[in-house]
Amino acid sequence: MAPTASAGTRRRSRASHFGGNATSTASTRSRRSEPAPSEDLVEAFVLRTGRALARIAERMPRDRLLAAVGASTDTDVLFSSLREAAAIGAEIEPDKPDPLTEAFLRGSEMKRDMLKAEGGALSAQQLAEHLGITPQGLGRKRERNQVFWLDVGDGYVYPAFQIGKNGLLPGIREVLDAFTVDDPWMRVNFMLTGDQRLGGKRPIEQLRKGKIDDVVTAAAAYGEHGAA
Repeated sequence: MAPTASAGTRRRSRASHFGGNATSTASTRSRRSEPAPSEDLVEAFVLRTGRALARIAERMPRDRLLAAVGASTDTDVLFSSLREAAAIGAEIEPDKPDPLTEAFLRGSEMKRDMLKAEGGALSAQQLAEHLGITPQGLGRKRERNQVFWLDVGDGYVYPAFQIGKNGLLPGIREVLDAFTVDDPWMRVNFMLTGDQRLGGKRPIEQLRKGKIDDVVTAAAAYGEHGAA
């Protein structure tokens, strides 16, 4: 079945779930064009995952099921259910734990938490307006490694922690220049996680205090021999 207009619209607007204008965000993307999923493919996915989640729910203790249902977002409900599945073996055999699946869930949960932290993530339109530039100009800054950004699968979003009163927070560009790691998720994780070189304090907190040189030094060493 050919992709329908409604399916294409859903796919193009994914990045807007993080608070932005889908059209503006899409204009900053340098991604190859891919066909949107067909309606029957989406329905098959929903059917199969629905059956799996039903099996998980049937085995979950009532208190944990209530906690999952009470989560703030549908995504949080899903992650809670999947963690429970790994624990009770509803979809994974209890005698043969799948470390790759568990690692994937941990990594996905960390990414979700990063997207929520310190004010969440902004669309290209939102950050561009704050910086007084166009979304296209912001796209060029992203390509030149001048802003923190994250790829959410169908576009880019920008962590709000890098915003200062007048443009970007002082020191952001210096920190980005200092990194030896290329992965954007690792860079954001560095900013939000306590670092031993900073006395266990988070780089973003130190940057807000004006300790740019200290954060730059820590960023330059980040990723070396499993540095924290």
